[in-house]
Amino acid sequence: MADAQLGGARPFAPFEFVIAMRYLRTRRKDGGIALIAMFSIGAIAFGVLALILVLSVMNGFRQELFDQMLGTQSHIYVDTTGLGAEQIADLEQRVLAVPGVTSIGPRYQGQALFTANGRTVGAQVVAAEAQDLSAIPRITARPEQGDNRGLVSGDFSTFGDGEHGGDEILVGSGLAAQLGLQVGDQVTLLAPSGATGPFGTVPRRKAYTVGGIFRIGVYEYDQIITFMPLEQALLFFAVDGPDALEARVSTPLEIDPVRRAVTEAVDGEAFVYDWRDRNLSFFSALQLERFLMRIVMSILIIIAALNIITGLVMLVKNKGRDIAILRTMGATRGSILRIFLLIGQMIGFTGAAIGAFLGVLLASNIETIRRFIESLTGQQIFDQSVYMLVSLPSKIDPGEVLFAILFSVICALIASIVPAVRAAFLDPVEALRYE
Repeated sequence: MADAQLGGARPFAPFEFVIAMRYLRTRRKDGGIALIAMFSIGAIAFGVLALILVLSVMNGFRQELFDQMLGTQSHIYVDTTGLGAEQIADLEQRVLAVPGVTSIGPRYQGQALFTANGRTVGAQVVAAEAQDLSAIPRITARPEQGDNRGLVSGDFSTFGDGEHGGDEILVGSGLAAQLGLQVGDQVTLLAPSGATGPFGTVPRRKAYTVGGIFRIGVYEYDQIITFMPLEQALLFFAVDGPDALEARVSTPLEIDPVRRAVTEAVDGEAFVYDWRDRNLSFFSALQLERFLMRIVMSILIIIAALNIITGLVMLVKNKGRDIAILRTMGATRGSILRIFLLIGQMIGFTGAAIGAFLGVLLASNIETIRRFIESLTGQQIFDQSVYMLVSLPSKIDPGEVLFAILFSVICALIASIVPAVRAAFLDPVEALRYE
């Protein structure tokens, strides 16, 4: 009767789980792998924890970089070189009507030499209308408490006032530090192109007042970016009109649908590109770094899963007599195979669950942990002045957590296959011959 019950049992019947749990709990002196299983669970848990923690911190830095970069840059660009004022105005209205586009305005970018206090530095002038610039709070808004980004000194309310846009400009904090500038100081701009005279081209030269100093939080931007009223910039650089329409969208990280809609709205009258094209090397480097880090941390989980092979091989060897008895009682090879696969899966899932829980817990409290370690060791492990961040960022991605768990369980399953097959094809006669 027992034979019939075992032989006719459906796959993953309760008795298979019972035997798997019994073998997993058996102590080493009784032929079990309890100690090895604990090491395997711990190794897998550590691998999953490390994967989640590292990727969460990387995601945090990535999100901060994107927030800083996309918080100041425009998201979609429409090249208007060679187009007339009426065409540009028509394109602006069509793009603004695209769902997802929150704002759009003309821009012009030029290079100039900045001279003040006996120092000269090359910088980039970004020309925009005041109402368009006011839609970028990371440049024109006062910093919130605990933050150090935005208009750190000066006033934006008078930007663009006066004849031809006035003479006030906004200067990046890094550039202001290089030239020793304060709000209200005069800085002379020298354009590389100018009027042609008897002795050649004479560069344009004009003094401007520093109306405000902003801090974006990205070192390169703070060192070279200056904002000037659009009308004043077109006059200073002696150009006929803006070189692009720059739009901001509600979902810059998922920009493809909006970009396609903008391209259709433009209808071939101008070239359309987005922020990824302007920062291609930076964006590609982040993608590659994230991909390689996931591979490296996944290798730790693979190495941890290899411990399961050792434990199950020893279990099969020590439980040869029990396996033979089960076979003679009617257990099929499939049942034996599934018992040992279940053992490997229990180890893998337990380790993955523990690692995921600890990984999410640590990633959620990484800033508290960072402060505790610094207070305990007296060493600064996160320099805010270097990273331009007030805290160590961390962003938990549920997809990454799910990936870590599934990858661990799959690795444990694969590692269990060889010992399970060996147990399934164990000859009961040979196993009982010397018992």
